[in-house]
Formats: sequence, C-alpha cells, structure tokens
Amino acid sequence: MSDELSEDFAPDALEAAGALRQYPDPGYIWPTNPRTVAALERWRDHKVGVIIHWGIFSHIGQDGSWSLHRQHLGGFTDPPEDWKGSDEEYHSWYCDQARSFTGDDFNAEEWACACADAGMRYVVFTTKHHDGYAMYDTDFSNFKSTSEESGLGRDIVREIFDAFRAHNMETGVYFSKADWNHPGYWDRARAITDRYHNFDIEKHRAKWDSFVRYTHNQIDELLRNYGRINVLWLDAGWVREPDEPIDIDEIAENARRLQPDILVVDREVHGVNENYRTPEQEIPDDIRRYPWESCITMTRGWCSMRPEEPIKPMRHIISNLLAIVSRGGNYLIGIGPDARGRMSSWISRGLGELGDFLRVNGEGIYATRPWTPITSVRAQEGWSWYATHPKDSEARVFLFGMPPAPTADEAADLSLEDATFAAVGLASTWLEVPGKVHSARILGSEEGVIVEAREGSSRLVIPQTDLRYAVGVELTF
Repeated sequence: MSDELSEDFAPDALEAAGALRQYPDPGYIWPTNPRTVAALERWRDHKVGVIIHWGIFSHIGQDGSWSLHRQHLGGFTDPPEDWKGSDEEYHSWYCDQARSFTGDDFNAEEWACACADAGMRYVVFTTKHHDGYAMYDTDFSNFKSTSEESGLGRDIVREIFDAFRAHNMETGVYFSKADWNHPGYWDRARAITDRYHNFDIEKHRAKWDSFVRYTHNQIDELLRNYGRINVLWLDAGWVREPDEPIDIDEIAENARRLQPDILVVDREVHGVNENYRTPEQEIPDDIRRYPWESCITMTRGWCSMRPEEPIKPMRHIISNLLAIVSRGGNYLIGIGPDARGRMSSWISRGLGELGDFLRVNGEGIYATRPWTPITSVRAQEGWSWYATHPKDSEARVFLFGMPPAPTADEAADLSLEDATFAAVGLASTWLEVPGKVHSARILGSEEGVIVEAREGSSRLVIPQTDLRYAVGVELTF
C-alpha cells in the first residue's frame, strides 16, 4: 500500500482545532532550571508515548468535543448529521449525555498492559477536553465522571494513572485551558459564535476572573491528588495573552512547586512555558535540535468514534516512528476507547505489531539522537533510510531502511485488514555511507552484512530477511 493515506484516514483541518499560526515565534527557549533540564533529557529518551482521548464525545461518536464549536466549519466541528435542532439545544443535549455515558467495558489495566507491551514509555490522558467534562473527581464542578448524575461513576484519571504507573510508564495530564461549560468562559445568556469567550473581559472582569481561578484550581488539584505527574500538556492554544489572559506563568510556577520535575507544555504558545513543541498530525521535514513531539492518531481521529474503528496501515505507522526519531522527536500515538470503553481489535493488533518491531529495533530507537551524515548516504533506488546514534556515542550508528511501497495495482486486491497489517518482504539491498565501517549487523537477524571499503566511504550489502516493515542495521565506525 502506498505511504500516502487514503481519504478514510485524512486528518482533520487543524486550523479549526486551534493550531494557530498568526503569533510571532521567538524561537524555542531552553529551560534554565536544572531539574527541568534533566526531566526534559529523560523525556527525550522515551521516544514513544500514547495519548488517550475518551469522553462524552466518544459516547456519541464524535472526534473530540468540537461539535460544540459554533462556527460550523464542517466535519469534526459540527454536530452529528442526524441532529435536528439549534446550537443551544445541542449544547444542552450534549451535556445531558453524561448520564448515559457508562463506559461499562473500560478496563485501565487492559490499556496499560497493551501500551507497555507496545513499547510506549509514557501516557498523556484527556483529564478535561474543551467541553469541560472532567474525567476525574474535581471539587470545583459537578460536570464530572464521579458525579451522581454521571453514568460513569468512576474516577477514570486515577484508574488510568495507577494502571500505567504499575507498568513503569510516566504520566501526563492533558488539560484544555478552554471550558465551554463554564459561565466565566461561555456565558450562555449571550450569543456564542465561535470557540472564544463571548463577552468583553474588561467590562466583566469578575466573570473572567472566576474562570481563571477555576482553571488554576482544577490544574492544582490534578497535580496535588494524582501522584507524580511528568507532563502538564495544556491544549486550546488560543487561550493566551493578551486575548484571553489566564496567568500561565503562575500556572507553570505552581506546577513546578507541586511537581518539581514536571514539564509544562503550553501548546502552540511559543515561549518559556512550552518545554517542548507539539506538531499535530504532521512531522517536520528535517532534523530539529530543540525538543519536540509529533502527536499523530493511529485511527482516523483522536478517539474510537465507533466500535472496531480501523487503524492506519502499520507500514505508515512504522515510517512515522522512524522519521520522527531520526529527526530528533518523540512519537505520541493517539488512540482511544469506544463508547463502551472497549479497545478495538485493530488497535490491539496494531499495538502488538508496534511492540514486535520495537523489541527487535528498540536499541536504535530509545535514548538516541539524529545521525546527521544520513544526508550523504547513497542507497538503492526506492528505499528510504533513517539514522540515529546512542546519545552518548557516535561511534555506533543505527540505520533503518524501508523498501518501496507496493504500487496501487499491487495493493488493489488487498482488503483493508490485509493492507493494514501486510508484512513487507524485505529484499536484499545496498547502501553507501560516509566513513570507515568496522562492523555491521542486522538487528533481530543472524544474516550477515557485507562491508566493502571504499575511498572515504563504505558500501553495505544487506541480504534478504524475514523482518517486517523495515530493516535495522547497527554500524560501528
């Protein structure tokens, strides 16, 4: 199957999701706090994490809570196609679905075990999306998963964090700075026309201040009551100074008082409170020396919008992994339970395939950094090559090669499942790298690599293997 995704998996329009670009970029600002620097270095070693979206939106088959969005931009920002009624009526109906959202089949241990086996090192969980529904036991709202009016009746955040920590994974809090259920953000006695607050802050300072205090209080309780938190992952990048001042500096300072080793990520708000950058549904074209993480869905959207939601082709997922790591980033893979809390068989098998790949190739993935001479490598036509080296040594290099994708004609007869999980036959190939290679071996294979010395370079001949998706080769210089 081609590496280009079909329309079935085309990502949503990110401008509607608040991936704002109109603000000046001062460039990445490295932290100066030694504990933050150390935490950031440790985080960069993890390389693979998971972000899990689950909420009322999953229960009604929507991709996040964007259907409350009032601009009607189409697709994921609109209510379900069969909805009949006004925006105001939809908002009330949406919130009322918390009563029937029971998630009876959700098992945090199942998700933690599958993600750990997949080789993921950390989890980011949606404690509260833009709709304002808290998936934890907040003291500042009754619009929460533990309310007597909630069908869930459970503290999902605690279940997730306890289960994932038991599998030695670090934890991150996804928290939306916007809250479309709070009257200090959206006053429903006034017209609402977009995603932003709907009143004049200067004229109604007390109203806005109530929202700011509410936001600070909810973040504070997440960082006080739920054990060690490694990342505070703040979404809704449009909530920022000067338009929607939320006193982000105090949020960040308080986070570090409560959790001295935490990383604060104020997404898309470039500056001192964005400890790493988070390109969404995209991968930079070149090596980036600052810390970054591509958050990309495994399924079409951020959650399972229906039972047995298919995943993207595994070749595409492995290609993403290799491109991201070889350019200096982390890969945050987006998945989520369906309405009842189940993990689809597609996600389960996809995580298994990823784990199999990382068990063979992980030494060239984890705790590595980009190998810049990759730009000088010559290779057999059609093959794509990626390169890393252990962060403490450039005498060892890991090269990962992917053969050409099957043509459209070759893929035409495959079912979706066959195409998604097809094992790509890794034929013999060659490449030429700069420098004198002392030895070379294929990760996970006993097959030998022929090394031929050239003037100023080395030619490698790699035999056919039974490995899946890509071949990894360790070189010593």
